Amino acid sequence: MIVLAIFLLIIGTILILIGTVLIVIGAFLILMGMALIAIATCLLIRRAWKRREREKKAD
Repeated sequence: MIVLAIFLLIIGTILILIGTVLIVIGAFLILMGMALIAIATCLLIRRAWKRREREKKAD
């Protein structure tokens, strides 16, 4: 019985550690996604801004 309890405790600890690692990886991926969206938005705004500047010069 004691051996079973220790075995289950070890399995539980390992599963908690794996879950924690997955949560950390998930949070990192979410942050990377947000950063990529921000970078893409900045690039699109800059491109539109440059196009507007060029159109102003043409007029």
